Amino acid sequence: MSTHTSKSFDVVTVGHVLMDLRFTVSHFAGPDEEAVIEDQSRGVGGSAANVAIGVRRLGGTSAIIAKVGLDSFGRTAVDHLMREGVDISGIRIGIGPTGFTVVIIDRDGRIALYGFKGVAEDLRPEDVDVRVIERGRYVHIASLRPDTSLKVAARARELGKYISWDPGRVLCRKGLHALRSLVKLVDIVFVNTEECLTLTKASSVEEGASKIRSLGPEIVIVKMGAKGVYIVSDEMSRRFKAFHVPKVKDATGAGDAFASGLLTALSRGWGLEDAVKYGLATAAIKVARLGSNAIPSHDEVMKLLKSGGK
Repeated sequence: MSTHTSKSFDVVTVGHVLMDLRFTVSHFAGPDEEAVIEDQSRGVGGSAANVAIGVRRLGGTSAIIAKVGLDSFGRTAVDHLMREGVDISGIRIGIGPTGFTVVIIDRDGRIALYGFKGVAEDLRPEDVDVRVIERGRYVHIASLRPDTSLKVAARARELGKYISWDPGRVLCRKGLHALRSLVKLVDIVFVNTEECLTLTKASSVEEGASKIRSLGPEIVIVKMGAKGVYIVSDEMSRRFKAFHVPKVKDATGAGDAFASGLLTALSRGWGLEDAVKYGLATAAIKVARLGSNAIPSHDEVMKLLKSGGK
C-alpha cells in the first residue's frame, strides 16, 4: 500500500488488524435486560496492530503485515496505523469486511468480548510480502492461521531474524503436537495461563512452559495477568510480579502491551530481566487506560520503573 524503501524496522508484526468498538457499561446485561453505556470509543485493534503501535509509542520502529477489507472500518484502521507511524506496506486488501471486536467493560474492569475476524484471518501465505520481513530485526507473529504463520517463521528463520510468536486462544486448542513444526522455528513464545495449559495439557504453567521450551524456543513467557509473568529460558526460570495498578480500567491488550515493551527493550540490547520489567511496566500503565493499544511513552515507562512501581 506504499512504496518500499530500504528503511529497517525494530519489529515487524504479522497477524490481525481489526476495529475495536469499546463500550463501558454500568453492568453486564442479562437476557431481555438493558444496561446503560456510560462511555464508548473506537479504534484499531487486533494483536498485531496493538504490538506494532506499542513499539512505536515506546520509541521504536515497526511495520505490519495483515489484511483488511475495502470498507470504512478498514480505512479507519489503516489511517490509525499511519498516524501512529507504523509502516503499512505489508497490508493487503481482501474481498469481504474488515474484522472487528465488540469490547464491553463493566465498572469493575471485567470484560466481555464478541469477535468477528472478517478478512483478517484470510491472510494467506502468498499474501505475505517477504520484503517487509527482510527489513525487520524482530518478527512477531500474533494469533494467525497456522499455514501463514509457518511460512513467515520459516522465511524469518532463513533470514536470521529473531522470531516471537503469540498463538492466541483459538490456535492453542489445536495442541502442541499439531503446532510443533511452528514452535520449533520461533525464539520466544508468549502464552497466557489458560493458553499454556490448553496447548500443552499440563497441570501447571511451569510444566506447560517446560513442554513448549523442549521443542526449541529460547524463551517461553506465560502471561498471568495481575499475577505477573512466568519466564523460562537458559538464564532463568522464575516468576516476576506485576506492578500494582490502583484502578484497572481496561485489561484488553495488556498482553500485547507487555510484548511491545519486551520486544522494544530487547531490540535496544537490554538483558532479558530488564526487558521483562520494562514490559510489565508498559502493561501496568496500559490497563489503567481505555483502549487496547493505549500504550504509554518510553518516558512514562521509565518513570514507573524508577519509582519502583509506586
